[in-house]
Amino acid sequence: MKRSNLVLLIAVGISAITFSSCATSEKTEDKANSDVLMSKAALDSNEVANALPFTIEFVEQNYGAKAALPSLQSYASAMNQAGELFIAGGRRQGLHTFNPAPATNFEKDSANNFLFILDPVAGDQWSFDVNQLGDELSAPLQATNLQSYHDEASDYMYIVGGYGWKADGSNMVTFGTVIRFKLEDVSAAIKSGASASSIKSMMQIGKDDRLAITGGELFMLNGSFYLVFGQKFDGQYRAFGGTDFTQEYSNQFRVFRLDPQTLKVTAYGATPNSGADQPFHRRDGNILESIDPATGMENITALGGVFRPGIIGGYDYPIYISSPSGVAMDSTVHQRFSQYECPVITVYNETAQDTSVYHTMFGGISMYYYSQTPDQRAAFDTVTAQGRNDGLPFIADISTFQKSSSGTYQEFIQSNPIPGNRLLGSSISFIGNRSLEAALMAFDNGVIRLSNVPTGEKILAGYIYGGIEAQYPFPSIPNQGTWVSNTVFAVYVTNSPSGAIPASFGKKARNGAPLTRLPH
Repeated sequence: MKRSNLVLLIAVGISAITFSSCATSEKTEDKANSDVLMSKAALDSNEVANALPFTIEFVEQNYGAKAALPSLQSYASAMNQAGELFIAGGRRQGLHTFNPAPATNFEKDSANNFLFILDPVAGDQWSFDVNQLGDELSAPLQATNLQSYHDEASDYMYIVGGYGWKADGSNMVTFGTVIRFKLEDVSAAIKSGASASSIKSMMQIGKDDRLAITGGELFMLNGSFYLVFGQKFDGQYRAFGGTDFTQEYSNQFRVFRLDPQTLKVTAYGATPNSGADQPFHRRDGNILESIDPATGMENITALGGVFRPGIIGGYDYPIYISSPSGVAMDSTVHQRFSQYECPVITVYNETAQDTSVYHTMFGGISMYYYSQTPDQRAAFDTVTAQGRNDGLPFIADISTFQKSSSGTYQEFIQSNPIPGNRLLGSSISFIGNRSLEAALMAFDNGVIRLSNVPTGEKILAGYIYGGIEAQYPFPSIPNQGTWVSNTVFAVYVTNSPSGAIPASFGKKARNGAPLTRLPH
C-alpha cells in the first residue's frame, strides 16, 4: 500500500444545511493557493505552544491501481474484528438540492443500495446488493441519515430509521424499523460471495413508529438503547415550505429495550425538551459516546446540531446525557466550530493536575471559520454580498472542544487545516479502531485513554471515510458545487503535546441577525 504525501500533523485537544445529499459539480483545485495558505498556517503567530496534551495526524490513503472505493455520505458504519469497515445505506451524491415542487431533491438513483466491506489498509472492497433481500429489508437499508449501533459484546449491529424511498418508489418516508444482524457473520458472508438467501437469513427486522427517526443517533447506555434527537420527515423534501411533506422534530431522546427474540420495543420512555429555546430541537449534529471528566463515567455528548426553531442557525452549547433523568447543559458555553455532523475523535486525559475530555472535529459545516484559500474567500465574499450567506459555511478547519473536570471549557483550532484546505467532513462519523479497547488504550465505548498510551507512542485511532465535499464555503451557483468523496484518512494520535490556536481567533460566518426563513 502506498500513502500519499498529504500528511497533516496537527495540534489537537478541539448554508444551507438540512439532510445530506444531492447536487454535484465538477471538482476544481487551486493547489498553489492551498500550498501558500498551508505554509503560512505552519507559522501561525496565534498558535499557543503545548496547548493540547496530544498530537494528531491525518494520513490520506492511496491505493494505487486498485478499483476506486465508493463515494458515500450519511451512511451507517462499524469496524469488524479484522479492522475492515462495514458500510450500509447513505447516498452517492453531495448536498441535496433545494428546489420547489415538483422537483425531486433526493434523486432515487443516488441511494446506496450496497452493503460494503472495505479494507482501509489495502484498499480492497467487497459488496452485496440489498435489492436481493426483498422490499421489507432493502428499502430501509438504502436510507440516508440512519442511526446505527454495534454492540461489540454480542456482535449485534442495529440499524434504526433513516429517510429514503419506499420500495415501490412512490414517495419518501422515515422508516420505523430496526434491523439486527451479527456483524462478523454478515461481513464473512459478503466477502465469500454468499447467496442472498443466506444473508437474508442472518437478518431480523422489527417495526415500531417510535423508531422513525432520521438525523439522530443511537447508543446503548446501562443496558438500554438511547435514540437521541433527530426528526421524522415523510414526503418530498422542500427546503422552505410546501404541501407534499410532513415534518416533526423529535424534541426528545427516547430510551427503550428490545425483546431479544422479536425485536419488539419494551420499557419505552422519552425525555422531552426542558428549556425555553427548545435545546432538544436538534438533528444532524455531533452526538457521540464520551466520558464525563468529573466522574469518569460514560455519557452521551451532543455538540452542535440544527436548526433553532424559526431561524437558520445551529446550537452552540453542549448537552450531556447520563440517564433518562440525568441531563446537563450550559447555555453560557459557546462552541464556535463544526455544528453539523462530522468525524469527531474523542480523547480523555487524566492527570494529577487536571482531567479533561477533548473532542476533535474534522471540518464539516460551521458557524465560525479560520482557514480559507484566496479563491474560497473570494467566493465567500461574493455570496455574502448577494445576501445568500446563511451563517453556516463548509469549512476546512479542524478544531478541539475541551471540557475539564472542574466544568471549564476551552476550544482550539489546529494550525493547519484539512490537507489541501479541502472543504470536507460533512455528514460522516469517525470510525474508531476497536483494537485499542483490548489494549486498554480506549474505554469500552471507544474513547481514547491517553494516560494508557506510553509517552511519545503513536497509535492508530481509526479512520475517516467519504463525506460531502464542497468547492466553496457557500455555492457560487445555488444547487451546485458539492460532490461526495471517497477519500480515506488514517488518523493517528501520539501521546505528546502540541500547539493550537485559541478558537477566539475564529471568524464568525454571518454578522447580524440570523435568517428567519423557516428551515427544515
